[in-house]
This record gives sequence, structure tokens and C-alpha cells, in this order.
Amino acid sequence: MRDLRGGLIRTTLGCVLAGTVLLTGCSEKQEASTTLPTTAAAPTTEALPPLGPADFPVPAEARVNTPGAAVEFVRYYVALTKHLAMTARDPQPLLRLSEDCRTCNQIAQALAADVAANYSYAEYTYEFNEYGPALVNGDMAEVGFAYVQGPITAVDESGQVVPDRSAASPEMLQSGASLLWKDDLQSWVITGLTVG
Repeated sequence: MRDLRGGLIRTTLGCVLAGTVLLTGCSEKQEASTTLPTTAAAPTTEALPPLGPADFPVPAEARVNTPGAAVEFVRYYVALTKHLAMTARDPQPLLRLSEDCRTCNQIAQALAADVAANYSYAEYTYEFNEYGPALVNGDMAEVGFAYVQGPITAVDESGQVVPDRSAASPEMLQSGASLLWKDDLQSWVITGLTVG
């Protein structure tokens, strides 16, 4: 599968995204924050309405409007992509945890296409390394991270490797996410995402 620019669309998060999207604002110069982040305790799980799949909910430490929680939310979102891919599940949770995010929609579409084609993942490894605390400005945040994808091995019903949905060698991709705090959810949502 190829995107409009002819770049290979890679498997799930990294593989689907690497050739498809640029995060708006990532290359713009950012002024350093002049305020220190406030310390807020993570709400207890009992106090929060459930969010995310029942077997893989958004953790409480990602559901606070703080720089650290914004990073944890992006870490969770990346892990959720793997969880949905490995369990061949409906990708709707990715869409519910994003808002107007073109890349998130593309990931969900790729996962839905995998499920429809009866592809599964025999191997799916990645690393998520944040560059530091998020830059938070009110209800918006920016998170920079390195995403190391691979190896990722997608197979068809007969167990044959699907080359255009697999990545044999690890690859580090400079990445970033834009987030919006939603009071009604008591959580962040992804509004922009790029990997690579």
C-alpha cells in the first residue's frame, strides 16, 4: 500500500504513519514555558468514569491536566494501538480518544482493514521514549518522543508474512503529538500525531 507521495505506509502506528502525516506545529519554534508545572495527584480509578477498552483502560495517571499526564496519555495511546492490533479488535477506542486527528483516523482505518483481511500480528515490538515533560498551555499540550518500531510481523490467514504490513528491522522515528484536555472525559485526547 502506498500513500499519495509514494512512500510506503508501514504497519499500525509507526508503519501506517511514517509515510503519511506531518504533525502540525512540530517544526515551529516553541518558546520555553515561564511557569513551573503544578503538582496534581492522579485521580483515583474509582473517581473517574471508565475510558478506553474494558481490558485496557486509560490509566488514572494519564487523566490529569499536567505535563507528565500528557506524556503518559500519549504513551498509553501508542500502547493501545499495539493492543488493538495484537487482539484484532475494533479500532473505535482510538477514534474515541482523538479529535479531528487525521493520522488517528488513518491508523484506525488500517487496523480495520487488517481485521477485514483476517491479518494478525505474530510479532509487534516498539519502544516509546519521551523527550521530557510535555509543553502545556492551558488545555493544549505538545509531546515529543522517539518511537522505535519493529520488528513487526503481520501474517495472513495461512500464516504467510504480509510484507507491506510488516517491518523487519527496528527503526527510530522522531515523533510528536498534540493533545487537548477534555473536562467532560477528564482526559486528554490526541488532536495531531506524527511518527517519523
